[in-house]
Amino acid sequence: MLAGNFELAWQESDEITRRGNPDPHRFWDGRPIRGHNVLLRCLHGLGDTIQFIRYAPLIRREARTLTIEAQPTLKSLIRESKLADEVITWGEPEPPWDQQIEVIELPRIFRTTLDSIPNNVPYLHAPLVPPLSAYDGSRSLRAGIVWASSVYNPARSISVKQMAALFDTPGVSFFSLQGEPERHQLAPWSNEIHSLYHESGCVMKMAQHLKNLDLVITVDTMMAHLAGAMGRTVWTLLPYECDWRWMLDRDDSPWYPTMRLFRQPRPGDWETVITEVQQTINDLLFTKLKQQPGSLHGNRSLASHLVREG
Repeated sequence: MLAGNFELAWQESDEITRRGNPDPHRFWDGRPIRGHNVLLRCLHGLGDTIQFIRYAPLIRREARTLTIEAQPTLKSLIRESKLADEVITWGEPEPPWDQQIEVIELPRIFRTTLDSIPNNVPYLHAPLVPPLSAYDGSRSLRAGIVWASSVYNPARSISVKQMAALFDTPGVSFFSLQGEPERHQLAPWSNEIHSLYHESGCVMKMAQHLKNLDLVITVDTMMAHLAGAMGRTVWTLLPYECDWRWMLDRDDSPWYPTMRLFRQPRPGDWETVITEVQQTINDLLFTKLKQQPGSLHGNRSLASHLVREG
């Protein structure tokens, strides 16, 4: 999977099944889903659910009914996105079903290849909310940031001090999308960076904020998947030894057309990644300014910064 050879991965899975030693955590019984009442269970991480819930419309075309059992914090967003006949969460009564599937099993069920990934975005939708007063309309670019992933793999996280090298970029307003407990690390920059994190932890609230941002810069965590699933421009910062889903030696993702990948050139080297992100921001700002008549002349400080930065 890391090498992008999904076909070979499915062949190996088939061989394991034929040996009578299937994955003990699987739910899919191998039968076609056509005509069945399907219960799609989301029992892994939030990012996993967001990435693979894209298959729900494919199930719905074949199944008699589709119910999604999602994590509590994702229930309202998935329901809003109208991906199933019914959306429930853990512990709630289940409607009648005759076939159950775990969300991570879906790529194998549909024998996904790089060319057949269902990557039409957005497939998750949130209602637009009025911009906060904290949004600075005088800035050219509104960027959300996430610097810390879960403790599952600390190598995915960058220190907020390293990311702070971006905060002085003229023409950019930065907003924190970082969740608990790491969001408090932003305290030294609290007068510069406005936190959009919602105390409830509800993903719908974060999704609504994403619709008011021009860009999301995030490490490999749920926010990368959410922004990609909503079709937002998202730059994902990856450690040298990254997860299989990002594959190797590419700066794009076949899962998310609006995503760009920034990879560590060597283990632990976030400095090079941030330098590349800084240059890419400058390129993006310069392009935006050129598209606005008179703005290069009118915004002299920003223009001079972009010229100075090359």
